[in-house]
Amino acid sequence: MKEKKRTMAAIGLITVLLLALGAAGSAKNEKAALRRESQAENFAASAAKEALSEASEEAVAEISLTPEQKEFLDQLTEQMDRGDLEGASRTLNGYEIPWKEFPCMYDGTAMKAEVSDGKGLVFIKASTVFYGDFAGGSPQGACTALQVLELEEGKRYDYSRGTWEQGKMTGEGESGYNYYDGVTEDVTKMNIKKGTFQEDLMEGGVTYTSINAAGEETTWQFEVSGGVIVPDDRWIKETDSSGAVVYRLMAEGEEVHAYTLSESAMGESRWKNLIVYENWKAGGF
Repeated sequence: MKEKKRTMAAIGLITVLLLALGAAGSAKNEKAALRRESQAENFAASAAKEALSEASEEAVAEISLTPEQKEFLDQLTEQMDRGDLEGASRTLNGYEIPWKEFPCMYDGTAMKAEVSDGKGLVFIKASTVFYGDFAGGSPQGACTALQVLELEEGKRYDYSRGTWEQGKMTGEGESGYNYYDGVTEDVTKMNIKKGTFQEDLMEGGVTYTSINAAGEETTWQFEVSGGVIVPDDRWIKETDSSGAVVYRLMAEGEEVHAYTLSESAMGESRWKNLIVYENWKAGGF
């Protein structure tokens, strides 16, 4: 009888222990479940916050356009794409740019307050635009830069077009200007410098062409290094009427037109890309 009671007591004790362990396990599982639920909620909240932040950034980056603004951008893009720099200059000069923060980029569908990778139209100021391929926020590949000016002698555009690497002209290209309105025969209407560029400076052979208002064209060819003229025996060193030293180079196939530079100008780095992109990235002039 006593043995039976001891057996029943042992069974009871075991039952109590099992119930206690079960309760502890349930509590532990419940805590783990609550912890997992809390972690899931935190992750979902974090993901939602990140998505909202990205959406907000995208909304800030994109600039809304009116139908008139988009028509202007499409027209300018088309003119730049076919190389009609005079037409693009007239379009740009005749439109009051509404955007105040630069740079901004139009990719054919949307205007954004940042320069993204791909092809598009990038404004670095109201009067200056780049069109072509971009990567890392800078011109990379084929690109044309255009700047319109209104000067006392007439309306003019400066331009640079060719190959760019990391925001600098590098490779074959040309840079110059054209007075498309208001010039007289006393002013050089067009100025064209063709050759090879190395980080915005011309290097090697240069073909320099000057065209007056009557359409008369004069061309010189010479060598430069780092944008500075390297004179050869074709350059004539002499003194002008004031006694100052000057250098003269006769035009190709002519004995009338001479390109004349002062001694100090000969040593200047003046053969280069006229529209430098890096200056605008740093905030403009």
